[in-house]
Amino acid sequence: MAASNSWHVIDSDRTPVARVAARTLRKRLEAVWAELRASCGERQHPEAVHRLRVATRRTLAAIDAFQDLLPAHRTAWFRKQLRRLRRAAGDARDLDVLTDRLRMQPAAGSRPPDRREPGLRARERLVAMLSRQRVESRHPIREIHARLVAADWPGRVERLLDGIACGRGRRSFGAYARRRLKPLIERFFAEADRRLRDDEEIHQVRIEGKKLRYALEIFAGVYPPRARARCQESLERLQEMLGEFTDHAAAADRLDRWSSRGGSHADRSTLAQLRRQEADLAKKARKNFSKWWNPTRRRALRRTFERSLRRESA
Repeated sequence: MAASNSWHVIDSDRTPVARVAARTLRKRLEAVWAELRASCGERQHPEAVHRLRVATRRTLAAIDAFQDLLPAHRTAWFRKQLRRLRRAAGDARDLDVLTDRLRMQPAAGSRPPDRREPGLRARERLVAMLSRQRVESRHPIREIHARLVAADWPGRVERLLDGIACGRGRRSFGAYARRRLKPLIERFFAEADRRLRDDEEIHQVRIEGKKLRYALEIFAGVYPPRARARCQESLERLQEMLGEFTDHAAAADRLDRWSSRGGSHADRSTLAQLRRQEADLAKKARKNFSKWWNPTRRRALRRTFERSLRRESA
């Protein structure tokens, strides 16, 4: 889960922020386009869809980071298209993860599976259904790609970058980055310091942590390397643990909805069993996160963020 250095565009504190914004956005918008084309190719590897979702998230983070330098009307178009892509890629990725997990999981019990058992046959039917849905989940991605080809995505990228406000963009990258990072740090810890009593609060921590992690990649140059590495590692670990919880909770919810739609008794029984397994795994992942994300760890991470930001501002 560690962020690749290929996402970083690190410049001197004194570099005009407009130059950094243009380089960062070009790199990320080109990554989206490359992964979108890969996701629509004949050989549909699940990792291409995963990379597409990651690229859209990081590009939206870059647009948020430099939003006051960008032309509003062109930015609005890119936000809309990237959110559509993120949703389509997210739906496809969720099906990929669930299908692969169910296909690899052994049947309950320690004895060798008996293919005559109704539960095993129901499980195989479920995996077959999910495999068909995986194929269908790529259709919206292809449709979006066709629309973006017609809309001249590459040309729109150039016009967006040409419209970066050079007047406001003459300020230094360092000063701009520190101003943009500070409220993100405050929002993250406002959510992360809660008791996290329900799933919605956990979801909010994950969202704010993701925003801060992506912003830290963009504004990496304003932090000393050791402090930056420590902050990134903690945020990546947090996302990893919360991602595990979210995947199992989402799978349990999806299986619960499927089990309520009817079907044979064996199908409903298998779906109920799988739902319980996913719910138990979600509960375990949440407990592991709560144990790891203790007050001592939170305070240490906050101090690293805040002290480094103050030191670099001095």
